[in-house]
Amino acid sequence: STIVELGAGDTTIANVAGATGGEILITTAAADNDGANIQLNGESFYFASAWPAYFGIRFKSDEATQDDFLFGWCITDTDLLGAMTDGVYFRKVDGATSVAFVAEKGSVEAAVAGVQTFAANTYYVYEIYFDGSYVHAYIDGVLVASIAATSLSFPNTEYLTPSLHYLSGEAPVNTATIDWIRAIQIQTT
Repeated sequence: STIVELGAGDTTIANVAGATGGEILITTAAADNDGANIQLNGESFYFASAWPAYFGIRFKSDEATQDDFLFGWCITDTDLLGAMTDGVYFRKVDGATSVAFVAEKGSVEAAVAGVQTFAANTYYVYEIYFDGSYVHAYIDGVLVASIAATSLSFPNTEYLTPSLHYLSGEAPVNTATIDWIRAIQIQTT
C-alpha cells in the first residue's frame, strides 16, 4: 500500500468499530489528491487463457463528485490513477459523478464511459467477471459493460493483482468505507 499525501495531514486506513464481518475506513487528509493506493502483494491473475476470474467490491464514499477511485485488477504500481499501464477496472475521477469501466494494455485504454452515475453515502457492489472471451462489468448485479478479450487494449500479457485507489478531489477530508473485496481465478496446472 502507498499513502498519497500532498498536504500536511495523514490519510488513515482503519477498521470500522462494530461493523459486522469487518469493514475498513479510508479517511483522506485535508488536501486535494490525498488518499491511499492498495494492492494485494504479488501479481497472480492472468488473462491470456480461458481461466475464469472474478473481482468484486462492496463500498461507499461520502462524496459523489470530489473524489477519485479505481477498483479492479492492475499491474503493480504506486500511482494507479496516474501512471498505471495495464489493468481491468472501474474508475471515477474528481469533478464528475460518471463511472467508467476500463480495460488497459500498455497504457492504451478501451473504456466504456457512463456505466454509472455515482451517489454519495450509498453502498454499491462492483463486480468484474472474465469468462475467457469477454470481461463483463456488473454494478449491483446488473451487467453494465463487456469488453472482448480480442480488444487491443485487453491486458493479456501481464500478471495483475487486486487493486484499489481512493483519493480526495478537494481540500476537505473524504472517506470511503470498504465492506468486502473478493478476487478469485480458477486455474489448472
